[in-house]
Amino acid sequence: MNKTPYVKTLLACAIALPAATNAQNSPEGDFAYQLEEVVVTAQRKAQGLQEAPLSISALSSRDLEDFKLHSATEIASQIPNVTISTPYSESQPSFSIRGVSMSDFSQNQSSPIAMYVDDVYKGVGALQALQLFDLERIEILRGPQGTLYGKNATGGAVNIISRGPALGEENNGHISVGVGNFNRTDSEGAMDITLAEDTLGARVAYTYAKSDGWVDNLSSGRDNVSNIDDYAFRVTTQYEPNNDFSATLRYTKARSKQSNGYEVLATNIGAGGVGYFTGYDREGVDHFDSELDRESSVHLENESVSASIIWNISDQLTITSISSYDEGKWLTQEDADGSPYNILHSDYGSEVISIAQDLRLSSDFDGPFNFLLGLYAHHEDLDADVVFRTYYEYAGDSNNNGTNDCLEDYFTGCRLSNSINQVKDSAAAYFQGTYDISDRLSLTAGLRFTRDETELKDYDAALGYYDPVNNIEVTNALDTLTNYQDSLVDKKWGTRIALDYMLTENTLTYASYTTGFRNSAFNGQAFFDPSEITIAKPEEVAAWEIGFKSDLMDNRLRVNGALFHYQYQNQQFLDVTPQILQILVNADEAEVTGLEVEVSAILSPKVGVNFGLGYLDTEYTALTLRGEDLSGNQLINAPKLNFNAKLNWNIAELKPGNIHLVMDTSFTGDQYFDAFNTTTAKQDSYWVTNLRLNFVNHEDDLEIGLWAKNITDEEYTTSLLDLQSSFNFDYAHRGKTRTFGLDAKYRF
Repeated sequence: MNKTPYVKTLLACAIALPAATNAQNSPEGDFAYQLEEVVVTAQRKAQGLQEAPLSISALSSRDLEDFKLHSATEIASQIPNVTISTPYSESQPSFSIRGVSMSDFSQNQSSPIAMYVDDVYKGVGALQALQLFDLERIEILRGPQGTLYGKNATGGAVNIISRGPALGEENNGHISVGVGNFNRTDSEGAMDITLAEDTLGARVAYTYAKSDGWVDNLSSGRDNVSNIDDYAFRVTTQYEPNNDFSATLRYTKARSKQSNGYEVLATNIGAGGVGYFTGYDREGVDHFDSELDRESSVHLENESVSASIIWNISDQLTITSISSYDEGKWLTQEDADGSPYNILHSDYGSEVISIAQDLRLSSDFDGPFNFLLGLYAHHEDLDADVVFRTYYEYAGDSNNNGTNDCLEDYFTGCRLSNSINQVKDSAAAYFQGTYDISDRLSLTAGLRFTRDETELKDYDAALGYYDPVNNIEVTNALDTLTNYQDSLVDKKWGTRIALDYMLTENTLTYASYTTGFRNSAFNGQAFFDPSEITIAKPEEVAAWEIGFKSDLMDNRLRVNGALFHYQYQNQQFLDVTPQILQILVNADEAEVTGLEVEVSAILSPKVGVNFGLGYLDTEYTALTLRGEDLSGNQLINAPKLNFNAKLNWNIAELKPGNIHLVMDTSFTGDQYFDAFNTTTAKQDSYWVTNLRLNFVNHEDDLEIGLWAKNITDEEYTTSLLDLQSSFNFDYAHRGKTRTFGLDAKYRF
């Protein structure tokens, strides 16, 4: 389309395209001797995305190839103040941005960090585990979001944008294949198809990966129990009959299967071993080995259809409509004690249907004022169930009184289960307008109203037990919850106000105040009594931020920075008590103060570098948990210091082509996984370093690469849950071991 309506440019500037963090390589192998800049024409003037008054980071399609990203859990390594934990291995990424995170791993909860794929909101875990393939870019927005979004979020947003067909341009595509250690094989491809010249086209893309796992189960003698078998494909069709109308239809299907036991790590094991009486303490077992009596698995399926329409109803007004339908299924079965004894085995399953409609009206006036006005509706219907099997190793009738021990102590040999149907309906109206006070100074103001309704239906729970004499599970010896129902409604206003000032032609400064909220939530981990079905109050964040964006030295140096302060109220998280009750609670008040600095530089036509630094000072200012005052403790999943760097170097120019080296590294400082700041629930600081060596021919259509991830084989955990009181160990998940491989890509 020839003209750029305000909806497209405002979204591009404010929530989408940051300038690329490094210059692109030319076919000859050298860098353009300037940092790449993406230019939009908001308010009828050329406007670089460096002028967006927000803290934004991005990974371009080139970055995604350099990092060889496969799942959403991998995208945080080069983004300051962003971390990802994996409470369900790679099947459910849990994002933390500037200390705003989710520690409730229940399947019915939505993260405070909103995830979008092609403008479609992905709320719960069964919809979030996505393979990253054939993408334009990924964007990370820090801070509360809502006045330009369908769904509000307290912590930020992750936007994943796929490639569409190239209408009016030459068809293009690619295919790649690769191999790696642990018998890895993978392939990815995409192709444009012209259906009607300049008006109708399609793009078909796929990805596939299969490998053995990277942990051996020493108990069974089987190697590599953590195997994966993933595939996904996407079909995108776009119709653009003229410059005023465009319609895009997308269909995506993905499936991921993997053995999950490799990530479950029993750590900080107390005297007596896992389960107190087994004597098992992992003595002599390597960090990347396990001894499991149950080789567990993850099975995840997603299917999505979305339709996007952009219609210029006049020269100055544009309507945008985004409609979506998603289905997701997820089953995790794991050996949760990480030992060769049957102490704690767990199953999690969920099925969800999500339907959403986002409708926007935007302006492209000649004058100083432009706006975006939106209406949003979202319906989510989720069924979830959980099963915990506790101390089956010692199940039976130990005192020979004719009664199974579980029915006397409610713990030994017990089967705890629940199931839940939860329906969420959300409706919102949002507005954001920008007024140019002068050529250098602009004022942005936004307002949002949200109504969220959550309804519990058929919340059931039961106590069962294992009968070792007859080798059977009795699933419903006692119904503890039957058809429990409840509902709640939240109504909330959100605001944003920002001033941005062009200090020089290439330096933007800005200051903003933004509020965000996350709706109330029911505890999905109740098993014994209705009193466990606690309700967490709405989570709220008020964020102050000042920042700058600058392009220096003839666009060879880019320095961006931001300072921020959050007032964080009612952070929602799950507290696992010594009685193994899992209670959803609020932290009354917390504060977060911090900064980010990102630097990109072209040192020469052959060398480009990126650096990122994040700092967080977090504190619970009012939190009492289990009768203990935790004021002054650090927030969960909030490392004080994090650092990332990337080197892109054209190291050799050969007759057939050029050789490029890409090396990236990231440092994550000490972080706690519980609000008590328990020493054993702390991950010490660690580094992860990756590299890629590419050969690219002069025609830029053939690329062959050697890659390695975690080249130092760093040992670290990504999440941890304190189970000391009930099981005498901490339940943790490992970060991935060293992997490496070779791949080749052909572009056509």
